[in-house]
Amino acid sequence: MLDHFRINDPYRLISLLLLLSIAALPWLIDSPAMTLQELKGAVLGERIWSKFMYSGIIDHTAPLQAVMEGVMNFLFGRSILARHMLALFIIFFQASFFAILLIQNKAYNENTYVPSLLFGFLCLFSFDVLALTPELFASTLLLMALNNVFKEVEFRVERDAVVLNLGVFIGLASLFVFSYTVFLFGVVFILVAFARADVRKISLLFFGYALMHAIVFTFYYFHDRTGDLWSHFYLAQFGQSREFLLSTKALLILAAIPLGYFVISLLMLTRAARFTRYQSQLFQVLLIWMIVAIIELFLARVITPHSFLTFIPPLAYFISHYLLVIRRRRIAEFMLSVFLIGLMTVSLAAYYKKITGIDYGELFPKTSPYEGRITGKRVMVVGEDMALYKANSMGGCFLDWNLSRRYFEEPDAYANIIRVHDSFTRDAPDVIIDEAGLMGPFLERIPSVKKSYRKEGAIYWRVSN
Repeated sequence: MLDHFRINDPYRLISLLLLLSIAALPWLIDSPAMTLQELKGAVLGERIWSKFMYSGIIDHTAPLQAVMEGVMNFLFGRSILARHMLALFIIFFQASFFAILLIQNKAYNENTYVPSLLFGFLCLFSFDVLALTPELFASTLLLMALNNVFKEVEFRVERDAVVLNLGVFIGLASLFVFSYTVFLFGVVFILVAFARADVRKISLLFFGYALMHAIVFTFYYFHDRTGDLWSHFYLAQFGQSREFLLSTKALLILAAIPLGYFVISLLMLTRAARFTRYQSQLFQVLLIWMIVAIIELFLARVITPHSFLTFIPPLAYFISHYLLVIRRRRIAEFMLSVFLIGLMTVSLAAYYKKITGIDYGELFPKTSPYEGRITGKRVMVVGEDMALYKANSMGGCFLDWNLSRRYFEEPDAYANIIRVHDSFTRDAPDVIIDEAGLMGPFLERIPSVKKSYRKEGAIYWRVSN
């Protein structure tokens, strides 16, 4: 297989698509239930075109991801299979693009598509990576940014468009995953260290990044909603506790083979590889890229396997380099086979619960106590029962409970009463779930809403007038 992808022939990418499809077949045939993130995205996508993000929908999802959720809902509805197939194609595109940019930038002594093979299979190290997550879209933009970094390091000439586009790509990526902003500062370090970038170029880089956010601010400014954008997106990225939906032990088990090969690659390449000056710089650039990816993990709000997508490019680069410098072809083929088979074995064994140290339970919504009792309704959950949305759609404007809590815990604040009143005026839910009894004080202050609902325990049912 190594010899097959070692040949500089773009048609090898067809083989890659076939191999990735076969490898992902168990997940496509035996599709898992919607993860918590997928369910929330589907609920958001159903309402995004009829409500204004951050005011009509109280949630911290990044602007471009919210738009993409709407597009995905328009195209596929809640179809898991269609979404996973598109995710597989995006992974294939990323793998192909990465190999091509390495060829164009002469990263190796030979032009090869081996990095595309490793890149694609590294993206399958856990089943939930095969999903239309914000990290998947944002990492695609970061790959385009990385291509521009390579160009700037190589040419070091007055190519303002390259640096401007670099800032634009990182800016767009941060509008999918805000913590990816850290790559802007990593790129600044790279450009200063390897391309002798001056103040003008660094300013142009920041301008490209800021321009993307300025466009979003301008859009919200003309709709008089910049306050909601600021509080529900930008400020919401800070001060929240970090969530690990998979334990550190589980993540280490899933990443054991890639990490082992990465360590071996570094040891071998520092001893056996012969780099040109430019190749040596690319080696250091990708090492810095991995360090920045590690820093980003400490800034991310939620840690799941797809949080590690930013590690894929440097891992694919280093491991490919290691395999290519092995002189004996049989040994190289053996090492590649061990890598691919071992990676997929661990991934599939974890998916089918054959590895006791890996528990995917936190990735999925908990079972709702109202499941089966409430279906096909527009539901407003005053709490964290996301599982209820599996058979229902969203009513009202409160989706993210971490952001919504402050409105319900201060019923005496006039602004909060207005927020709740407007929510019912624009999109009155059919059912309200209020296990903590937080709706009572608001209904007493909004009699027009109170008379529209009948209470049964923790459930408010809407009555026809």
